[in-house]
Amino acid sequence: MLDVIIVGVWLAVSMGVFWYLQLRTGILSTHFFAQVGGLSVIGGLCIYLGVRLLIVESSALNIVLAVASFVIAFYHLAFTFFKLTTESDSRYRRMQKANRAVVSYNMPHERFNVQTEDGVTLRGIQINTHPGEFERAVIVCHGAGRSKNTLPIVQTCQILATRYPVFTFDFRGHMESSGVFKADGDTEADLKAVLDYVRGLGYRKVAVFGWSIGAWTALLSASLGRPIDAIIAGAPPPVDIASTRQITLLKRYRAVSPLVRFGVSVMRNFRARLGTYALQITEFVKNIPSETPILLVYNDYDYTSRVDSSKFDALFEQLPPNREKFQLPGKGHLFDWPNTFFLWNKMLDWLNARF
Repeated sequence: MLDVIIVGVWLAVSMGVFWYLQLRTGILSTHFFAQVGGLSVIGGLCIYLGVRLLIVESSALNIVLAVASFVIAFYHLAFTFFKLTTESDSRYRRMQKANRAVVSYNMPHERFNVQTEDGVTLRGIQINTHPGEFERAVIVCHGAGRSKNTLPIVQTCQILATRYPVFTFDFRGHMESSGVFKADGDTEADLKAVLDYVRGLGYRKVAVFGWSIGAWTALLSASLGRPIDAIIAGAPPPVDIASTRQITLLKRYRAVSPLVRFGVSVMRNFRARLGTYALQITEFVKNIPSETPILLVYNDYDYTSRVDSSKFDALFEQLPPNREKFQLPGKGHLFDWPNTFFLWNKMLDWLNARF
């Protein structure tokens, strides 16, 4: 009975803190309540575990485990409290962390839903500043763990929308779309569904800009013969997906990966699990039609894929002949100021010339 009372008090206190945060920050969203609700449950489970350990046996080991459980519980509560109350214009962040921000679109736009062949529902946004024109459109694909509302994706969409109708969406397992992300080629079905949707609206030519796994997906889709007229591939992982740091860590710590994935799903609205990794980017890009123009963009050193430019140069050599590369100086993962400014200008100029 004692453990139930303590957990009840914990939930009351934690939800009281979160209610205070809501009043202070003005945040009212499904994502916010999913986040704070998930953290409350995690904390409650930790408190319950700690109390049960002490009730069963007050051994030194159980006391240590109980204290650890309490620390984890209060860490989750404190993390959300300080994260939300210290957000201000005077807080300094590293640029790459600012790029993770989730923002809204301030241009007129419409929402759309499409369903993939395997039953996943995708949520997307379309910006059309040229109504009635159906000559060309651009699809924008975000990276893993990001979304159509990630800051650089929103900025890119709105810049491209000054010249073209733009369509962007959440990959499966991300943000508002359903399903689970495995990074084993499953996102190609998502892009295919959006391509079919855009073509169905009457657009005669469609280009795809992809960032990271979005670029990887665009190249895979083109290699399978999907109707893509131009590709801007921004920092696609130039190595075997199974060898990337995120996948190797999940495999190495498979026993605790469900807990990690649950935490990520709460904090990042990102649902993922391990898949079967058989696709090799340096192999499937050889099947891209030779007439497809491709712009490959990458940094001197990619801090996400943890590879230098030589890996991207090797990938570039495997692309069809109608190719071009644009190397950004320094460390980064495409969207790193001031490189972002030069990237956007290059994208607009390249699309104008090749699309």
